[in-house]
Amino acid sequence: MNLWKFQLAKMLSSMQPNQDQVGRRVIMYHSINPTNGKTRDIYTISKDKFVKHVELLAYHHKNRTSLVVPLTNPEPTGVSITFDDGYSDTLTVAAKLLCSENLPFSVFVTAQNIINGDSRYLNKTQLIELCQMPNVTIGSHGFAHLHLSDLPNELIKNELRQSKQLLEDLTGKPVETMSYPHGSYNAKVSAIAAEVGFKFAATSNWGAYSPGLNPLEIPRIDVWSYDDEKTLNQKLKGKWDWIKRFV
Repeated sequence: MNLWKFQLAKMLSSMQPNQDQVGRRVIMYHSINPTNGKTRDIYTISKDKFVKHVELLAYHHKNRTSLVVPLTNPEPTGVSITFDDGYSDTLTVAAKLLCSENLPFSVFVTAQNIINGDSRYLNKTQLIELCQMPNVTIGSHGFAHLHLSDLPNELIKNELRQSKQLLEDLTGKPVETMSYPHGSYNAKVSAIAAEVGFKFAATSNWGAYSPGLNPLEIPRIDVWSYDDEKTLNQKLKGKWDWIKRFV
């Protein structure tokens, strides 16, 4: 989505009515740009904007207008915060801000990135540091970030099992949550995820995590580089739900 499309969508969203919250809003972040420089990556948000997001979420949490809870919490409403891919700035930027406000969050890590030496992503030492911080849940984002629905059953199983095992070995904690790389999943993939031992899995499908939904098919709402705190608040109130037909 380019800027003019976003501005049009924002205008249309501002005209939508607030919705009574049915279900929980699960926010999907990726990378935080610590320099606040311009980026062409729609999934990289500036640190300045993220600070404002945290302030908004903390305000709702402290005033109990929308509690921030772990993804695994049975609470039917509120907000859960998730990060995909396991970028190093999840530790160096996001975690410090969220922990300072006692806000829980989940980080879904692509296991191969931990060992391939790419400095954009968490390494072993950083992963261990992150998992020892309060209110942090480490989950899987696959081993090699493959489109799982395109793979035969045995490769899906290997991809999920290897990522789960590596993360558990490094953190010393059970890994029971995941998000599907590229949002690629189907009934076969979610069944294999359950077989491997995952109890919760986040999708890239837009929507609220409503009571009765399969915990291995949790909808989320995208956060984009253009999103200031007002836009995030609109998304939390359901004003952007119309867009799920197009994303």
